[in-house]
Amino acid sequence: MQTTSAIEEALDKQPTLTRHFMTLARETRLSHAYLFSGMTGCGKKALALSVAMRLFCETPTVDGLPCGHCAECRRILAGDNPDVVVEAPEGQRIKVDQVRHIKDEFSKSAVEGKTKIFIIEGAETLTPNAANGLLKFIEEPADNRVIFLLTTNKSLILPTIISRAQLVEFSPLAPKAFQEVLTGAGISANQAALIGALTNSVEDATAMTEDDWVARVQAEVGRWYTQLVKGDATAFVTVQTGLMPLASDRSRQAILLDVVVILWQETLNLKYLDNQTIAFPKLRDVMVQTASQVDEVTLLRLVETALQTKSALASNMNFQNIIETMTLAGLDLLK
Repeated sequence: MQTTSAIEEALDKQPTLTRHFMTLARETRLSHAYLFSGMTGCGKKALALSVAMRLFCETPTVDGLPCGHCAECRRILAGDNPDVVVEAPEGQRIKVDQVRHIKDEFSKSAVEGKTKIFIIEGAETLTPNAANGLLKFIEEPADNRVIFLLTTNKSLILPTIISRAQLVEFSPLAPKAFQEVLTGAGISANQAALIGALTNSVEDATAMTEDDWVARVQAEVGRWYTQLVKGDATAFVTVQTGLMPLASDRSRQAILLDVVVILWQETLNLKYLDNQTIAFPKLRDVMVQTASQVDEVTLLRLVETALQTKSALASNMNFQNIIETMTLAGLDLLK
């Protein structure tokens, strides 16, 4: 990360929130715990780092922003400030050992400043034991400690943590503007429509297009959906022949489930807003027909069934079992 990129990204993606948190930092009115919730790439980490920079910056700007150039700002961005602790998932999870490290740091006083900042990325990946271990420190806040929990899925966060932290919802980037960024990066408009519904990160978007992965996802999920809404049991076969080859690791499995959730949510939305922009332009006719033929209660249950798969995956259930169970449930609901 370059010296000024964090504050620039925060201002670009979340200008209102950034100005608000800069004021809180300047006036020493920060709460002890925040839960930043929003899709990948919407500026959560950039804002958390910007707050840390503002607290330590040697030469803040006249607008009350961190300069991004002084030694302290550069150290934070380089991960060299002992009072700014950043943890991210190792593999698919934040492990108990990582939380033990955070707890050890909580017990120590600030070394170079008055405040210690903790930034935990992927907070939804905390194991139950790790989350409970962290909960004690959120329940009993120490002076001059601020923790930022960053998540893309707050429904996977322990309710007790949510209730003790200030929840901050990050708005996604304007879909049209982000899709223009993606098409400018050489991503087709058809793929950009889906990618823009999944992430606000150009880096992640580029990774999704490698080996035509997202194009194959659109084709195979579209085939599965079309079969399912027709009550065609070959949708079950498509899980094995079409979807499983795309689910090479846990990250891609999670994205596939997000794609299914988006597909059912947009089908439900089309029941009332048939002119809306959707992430599956080539499926519009099938989706509009499904929205008109399937009642609202059934569509809501299909959305709910899709959403439940996220928790199942987070619980380390077998991906094929998850998608097959969802397919059988869909066939039953749509018969």
